[in-house]
Order: sequence, then C-alpha cells, then structure tokens
Amino acid sequence: MSSSNFSTLPGDLLLEVTSCLSSRTDILNLALSSKHLFASTCPVLYAHVHLGTAEQCQRTLSMLRSSPNVARHVQKLYIRFSSASSDYMVDINGIAISALLRELAPRLDALHTFIWDADEIPQCDDMWFALRMSCPRLRTLGTCYGSVIPSQRSHLLEFKNLRGFSLTLKYGYYTHHSDDFQDALPFDGRLWDMLIRRSPDLEELHVLGGPLILDGTVHPLCNARWPLLHSLSLGDLMLDWSSGPGPMSSKRPFIAFLEAHPRLRFFRTSRTALNPHILPSLDPSALPQLTHFAGSLEHLQALAPSHPQITHLAIEEPLIIRDLAPLLVAGVLQNLRCLTELRIAFIFHSSYESGNLIRNLVSTCPGLTTLEITCARRSSFKVDTLAKSVSCLPRLRHLRLTLVPAATGDSLRVCASHVVQAIPRLHSFSLTFISASLPLSLTPVDFGLYEETGNYVIRTDEHGLPHSLSCTERRPALRLPFTLPSIPIPLAVPLLAFSPFTSSFPPKERRMRIQRFLLNLRPGTSKHSGLGLILERSTAGDEVRVLSVLVALSGLALWGFFA
Repeated sequence: MSSSNFSTLPGDLLLEVTSCLSSRTDILNLALSSKHLFASTCPVLYAHVHLGTAEQCQRTLSMLRSSPNVARHVQKLYIRFSSASSDYMVDINGIAISALLRELAPRLDALHTFIWDADEIPQCDDMWFALRMSCPRLRTLGTCYGSVIPSQRSHLLEFKNLRGFSLTLKYGYYTHHSDDFQDALPFDGRLWDMLIRRSPDLEELHVLGGPLILDGTVHPLCNARWPLLHSLSLGDLMLDWSSGPGPMSSKRPFIAFLEAHPRLRFFRTSRTALNPHILPSLDPSALPQLTHFAGSLEHLQALAPSHPQITHLAIEEPLIIRDLAPLLVAGVLQNLRCLTELRIAFIFHSSYESGNLIRNLVSTCPGLTTLEITCARRSSFKVDTLAKSVSCLPRLRHLRLTLVPAATGDSLRVCASHVVQAIPRLHSFSLTFISASLPLSLTPVDFGLYEETGNYVIRTDEHGLPHSLSCTERRPALRLPFTLPSIPIPLAVPLLAFSPFTSSFPPKERRMRIQRFLLNLRPGTSKHSGLGLILERSTAGDEVRVLSVLVALSGLALWGFFA
C-alpha cells in the first residue's frame, strides 16, 4: 500500500495499526510522515509521556501547554529530574517544572496517572490543587519526600477516591528526618486518612519507607481494609514494632491485614515491614491469587510451600555464596512450579568457577521466560560459560546479566556474540559490567554506576535464525577539563534491598557515551572499506570519521602555516 493510500485510512483503523507497533521510534517515524498521520497517531504516541531530565521536562511541558490538541491525549505523565541546587527553596528546576505543570493541568483532560519522581516535593504546592480540580479522571498519584516534607495544609493530601498511590523517600529525607517518630510528623495522619477513609477502592499502594513508630504502636496501614487491593509494595516501613510475640491465639496486625485482602496479586515486602519469623502464622489459604512476589529468601521459604502459583519472583537481598547456598536456593525454588520470571543476586567473596549454582537454578525452574542474574564483589562466571549453562531453558526469551568482568575478559561485543550463539532463541538481552568495589547500595536505577552496559535485540531471518544484533552500548564518557551538559541514562539493574545510601553525600550520575550500531552475525559477509567505512554506523566507522576530521584539521593548520 502506498503512503497516500495509507493516509486515507479511517482514524480508528490507523489507531489499531499504530497500537501494533512495539517500538515508540516506529510510532514516531510513522507520525512524522504527514500531518494527517500525526493527528491520527497522537492518541497512541502521547498516551504515556515519560520525562527523565530537567531540560526534557521543561521543553515537553512547554510544548504541551502551547498545544492543547496534543496535551488532551496524555493519559500517564511521569516526571523525573535532578535538582539544580541542594537548597530546596532556590532549586530552579523544581520551581520551573512545578509551575509549568500548574499551568498545563487544565489541558490534561485524559490524565489518569501522574508520578512526581524528583529529589524533592514540588516547590509549587498549587500544582496538586490544579491537578485535582482540572483532571477529573486522575486516580493514580505518585510523589516523593526529600529534605522538605508536605505541610499540614498541602493540597497533596486533599485527593479522594484514589485507585493507586506511591510514595518514595529520597536522599534528603534520610539526612533530615530519619530519626523522626510518627507523632512528630502531623502530616502523616492526613496522608493515611486520605488513603484509608477517603479512598476505599484503592487498588495499588507502594510505600517505600516512612517515619519510625513508637514501641507497641500499630501502624494505621494494619487497620486498613481495601476490598479491591491487588498490588502492595512496602519498603522500610515499620508496621508493628511490638516488644513481644503476644498470645499464641492472636494474629499479628499485619498478618491479619494480609488475610483480609484475598485479591492481592503483587506483594513486595522488606524485613522491616514483615519479619520472616512471623510469616508462618499466615493462613495457608490466604493470598490465593498471589502471582508476583519480591522479598528475601527467608520470606520465600515461608511462603513458597503454600503458594506454588507464584509466576514472578524477585529475591532482592543478595545471597552470599557458601557451600550450601546452591542447594538452599534450589530447595526453595523447586516448590514454584509455575515460575516464569526470576530476579536474583549473588555475592562472591572469591572467584567462583563451578557451574553447580546456575545448573541447580536452571534445573528447578525449567519454565523461565525471563531471567535476571547479578553477581557482585568478585569475578564469578565468564559470560559464555553462563550463557551455555542457561541455554537448556527452552522458553527463555529475555536475559539480563550484571557481573564483575574478569581482568582478561572479552569486550561487550564479543560477549554478546557468545550469548547469541549459545541461546539463539532469545528475543533480547542485556549485559552490564560493574566494579568489584561498587557498594551494593549504589546499584539502583537512579545512577549510572557501571563500567559499561549493552542492550541487545536479536533480529532474525524468515527462518527464525538470528542474523544481526541491534546494539546500544553505554560507557562512561572521557573526563574533560571543562563541563558539558549531561543527559542521565537510567539502567534497569536489579534493585538490591540494602540501606539506601552509605555515604554522606548523594551519588552523582556519570556522563555516559552511547553507541548504537548493527552487528552482523553471519560470517563471510563483505566488509565496508573506503567511503563505505566512513559512512558505516559502527565503532570502526566512528573511529574513521574522527581520524578523517583530525587529518583535515592538520592539513588546514599546515596550509595556514606555509601560506
């Protein structure tokens, strides 16, 4: 079909075609083909807007403010940026972006999810009022606490009938409020009043921390009852800090809370929120629909025998490798017969070349389709050896490896080729090399603290055999004597449940150098030379182009000298 005939298709049919495209780049290229296609694909292209830097936030929000025909299609808006100053009151990024959102709110007719993931709460608190009054469909909110917490009169705490809420604690909170008790934070009572009394139909709740509670006090969350709740994520939140176990016949408040919510499908917890030793008191028939779980290995030991229906598992506390560690992990995972996705991390204190660990892991989870493995502190496995160990998983389609490379190890490109040769049925995979001295508390996605990383998508021919790799590799940029503006590149590295920060200063994102190229996997193909090599989109092409520019500049300098 020609482009002219394609543009004449009805709008609803164009939306169906656009919704089948998996890549947002493909959707954008289609939208830029003509004005008619742009207008027809706007509902899909701008349905989910994710902004990751201050510059991107200001440019995109200004564009949406001046283009109401585009802004009215935004359904989910995710705001994330770094503060320009450590002083909350003079942070120009937060002031400008929150003011833009306040002006943009009347144009966001379809907005139903808004997430504010900055270092501090919005400087312009009227932004929450504008969102509440101008966005009647807004039912899911996300915010964060930093060095400044909301006041008792904050408009954030005036929402009602929410379906989802998330709260994240940033670095500033731990440095200014880590020792505060609950009764010293009067806003906390209004927060839970909004969630419990004014949002009875809450479906998702993610609270990744909170103030301390006094001894013998039960957190308000334990007394809440949400009949529709299906997702619950709790970080370092003290729910029931009791000095004793109490009578044998009585249930702990949080255990009773879990038994009162049979619709829970996603549950993530920490040792602070739920002591693994009291989890066996949970009724075996409770949580019958639980399919996604994230917690420690001790939590899983108590939960797995009565919940074999779990399909997605994340063991967030890294496992220290000892002689019995492979058998312990395998013994727990063998109860989960329906497991399809697994995320696990290991700590090695010495070089570990035995394949028993991965072989036991693979043999107990034959149905895995997604596997994420992190190996920290010491060089553990070679990438080709590990890939061969997991190649016996017949349904594996997505793989993510994060490990400490060997001193004489292969490059990312060579390792990627080994992975494809060992597991040709993969759809995508990623490789990340980290430093042996990297503290595990600094591994989250907020920072690019890795030596190098690569994301790879396998392209196949008509027979389903891989013929090339679409590669995106990131490495720290070279340090220059002057400062250039940087674009933070987030990396999806498994989140490890340790203390949020171990240093007295928040870690900084590093400037990253990005390379995108296509790697040919078929041997014997012709290679570019001459002009073709200069135009080639690869590392060799980049080097030839740089060399050509240097030669040209040297020639101009010599010509100017002798002239």
